[in-house]
Amino acid sequence: LHVKEKSAMNDAKAALTPAQVIGTELDEDENLLWSGIPDRKTYASSNPFRAIFGRVIFIAGAIALYMAHEPMLANPRSPAIFVVMFGIIFTIFGAGLAIKPFWHWWTSPATFYGVTNYRAIIAQTRPWKALRNFNSQQIEMVVSETHADGTGNIIFATEPFGRLRALRAAVGFWGTADPEGAVGALNRLKNGE
Repeated sequence: LHVKEKSAMNDAKAALTPAQVIGTELDEDENLLWSGIPDRKTYASSNPFRAIFGRVIFIAGAIALYMAHEPMLANPRSPAIFVVMFGIIFTIFGAGLAIKPFWHWWTSPATFYGVTNYRAIIAQTRPWKALRNFNSQQIEMVVSETHADGTGNIIFATEPFGRLRALRAAVGFWGTADPEGAVGALNRLKNGE
């Protein structure tokens, strides 16, 4: 009996709609204008430059570690320790960027989008709860791209990434089933309607 109850609770948790998930985050005077979920494949491939850049940095770090291995074995006090340190940093940083597409693919069933009269919301419920908010001043633009299957990507902001924060990645709703509704809601939010 206990196992059946737990299974029913997991089924109920999995059956939540985007409006229900986003609705739990709303303030009293906030109204949900639009909600949706990402397409798994589209969300995973949302920022290809970041993944390619991460792979290049990862490979550079791995090469540095490989090249420093022999000098470090010959002389542990070798200046190659600096190459090892940079190799470790590059490898970790590059791996973090390189696995981003897999991370997006894995978290897409638990990612929910919403637009209210005060903010755009990207919420994730797996592996831990994460909530990203964008108020009307943070909505830089509203650009949409519709695919042949009717889904679409809506980009509305950019965010810096990397150590120097000089590179920027697109932020938006990826592979939504109702791109026109999302564009309309984001424009209402941006214009303060």
